[in-house]
Amino acid sequence: MTSSASERAALGPVRLGVLAETELVTTGLAGMLGPHGDRVELAFLDELTTSTDGLDVVLIDPVMREVGAREHVEQVTSLGAARVLVYTWNTRAAGLRDVLEAGAHGIVAKSSTTRELLAAVEAAHRGESVETRSPELHLFPLLSQRESDVLRLICRGMSNLEIAAELYVSVNSVKTYIRQVYQKTGVTRRTQAVAWAHRQGYSH
Repeated sequence: MTSSASERAALGPVRLGVLAETELVTTGLAGMLGPHGDRVELAFLDELTTSTDGLDVVLIDPVMREVGAREHVEQVTSLGAARVLVYTWNTRAAGLRDVLEAGAHGIVAKSSTTRELLAAVEAAHRGESVETRSPELHLFPLLSQRESDVLRLICRGMSNLEIAAELYVSVNSVKTYIRQVYQKTGVTRRTQAVAWAHRQGYSH
């Protein structure tokens, strides 16, 4: 047994609460972390949660929230001493700074592998700052980086509200970026924008 494995065994599994509204996220996390009960005790929380006592770490997904990621972090940190991680596609430096100032221990990219996710949860439990990054790819040279981000999330089937939460911007800003995407690509509908993206080689 390695020293890191020995330390984990001595500490016991991390008690991890997950606060997410979409079945896709909860099912995915259960599939990733469920087989690792020796390292993580998984509990899914709901909006009625009034305390995070009894948990070591809370993983929150800001998508579909009526408040922004920063406000959501502040709400969860006010419920107890559990350390908070934000689970998101948006791992830009500005977003990281914002949630850290609100009290989060870091950001975990939704593109993270099971190994990376476990390591992030355990690092947060130890009180360390966590940052796992998605690759910063400028996928569409015709578009600005932000326009590319919006189009990428449209291709994943996200609504304007979901995109706003992921990118930490307002819904009105998302609508503006979408109009710019339409103008630059010569399309008028979401389905056409998705088709255009795939013609450019987008496949994720």
